[in-house]
Amino acid sequence: MLISFFRRGLSIHKHFRCRRGTNNCVMKPGDKLFCKYCRFKKCKAVGMVLRKGNIDFSNNSPTHSNINDELQTKDDRTNLSSSPNIVPFNSDIRVEDNRVFFDIKGIKININETFLSTIPSLNNYDSYTTCLQRVIKGLKILFTNLNYNNPGDCIFVKEMSLRRIINKWQNFITFSPNFLMVLEEFASLSLKDKWTIFRNFWRFGDIITTLVYKLKIENPTNEALLVCDYKHVVKIKNVEFLDPDLDNRRTKEAFYLMKPTLMLFYEFLYLPMKQSNYDNVEVAYIITQTMFDKLILNETSKECQKVGEDIQKVINNEIHNYYIYNKKLDNYAYRITEMTKLLSMIREYINRQKEIDLISRIMNLIDISFMNNL
Repeated sequence: MLISFFRRGLSIHKHFRCRRGTNNCVMKPGDKLFCKYCRFKKCKAVGMVLRKGNIDFSNNSPTHSNINDELQTKDDRTNLSSSPNIVPFNSDIRVEDNRVFFDIKGIKININETFLSTIPSLNNYDSYTTCLQRVIKGLKILFTNLNYNNPGDCIFVKEMSLRRIINKWQNFITFSPNFLMVLEEFASLSLKDKWTIFRNFWRFGDIITTLVYKLKIENPTNEALLVCDYKHVVKIKNVEFLDPDLDNRRTKEAFYLMKPTLMLFYEFLYLPMKQSNYDNVEVAYIITQTMFDKLILNETSKECQKVGEDIQKVINNEIHNYYIYNKKLDNYAYRITEMTKLLSMIREYINRQKEIDLISRIMNLIDISFMNNL
């Protein structure tokens, strides 16, 4: 794997020498023999560094500024919008050579304003609601905001557009912070901890909501599908990756890189999810697990870690009672095991996505690194 190569290269790169003596070897997807010197040089050129034992993919450009963690906390209540009309903050997507430019400052400001509140975005309506019940309500509103309530209106197209995929990402990034704020425990966290959780959560959340939506789309042939946005769906078998600002060679090679990972999504995420047929409570349990994942909590404060551990205990007790008293299941260990396997495969899919993005940048195919700069 590329990450393993870079990690090893940090200690032995002084012994690397260009195979051709040009110091600018061309690397192509699928190459088994490559110049280690030029590959390591490309890794450094796209911004790979080793931080605290982990590979970091962030850009060091001054435009990728960090959110100020010491902004004054506001007490204004934030509300979950239930409007189905999606109005993006910025639809100006610009492509220069192979790099996609997209100004996400407006989205960052909106997220920051949402997270500055310490009041949950969902009212209790003068009645007691459990943790998973609040998540279910939040998910319903999130699906409305993402236009995921009308799968019958989806159109099957043959072209996969980069702009549609970016727009789908933008919509989730825009509306998901309010979803996280449905939990009082999350709303009470510090701004820094909220951002840490969100930066790790959004990929998981986007994948899970896309899975749920994809299962609602009528697919008689049971073929592998790719959801470009709320309205456009393509069959991976016959798809063409087209973009007016990118040449055919780059788009074909980029899709060549992506296809195995897209098939992994179909075989190890979509099909198991379809077979298990999880209900709303189970989906809420899965997505709450990702919000307070152990690896994410390790990057947060001690107070946040305590909150996360308490939430995990609460939702595990809640899902136990749900299975015993509502579903009348005496032995539900298999379903919990399948959920755990699903979460593990989602993490594998995310890691592969990150590596594909990095390889694509190194190969000068498509650079969408702005997505990692939240």
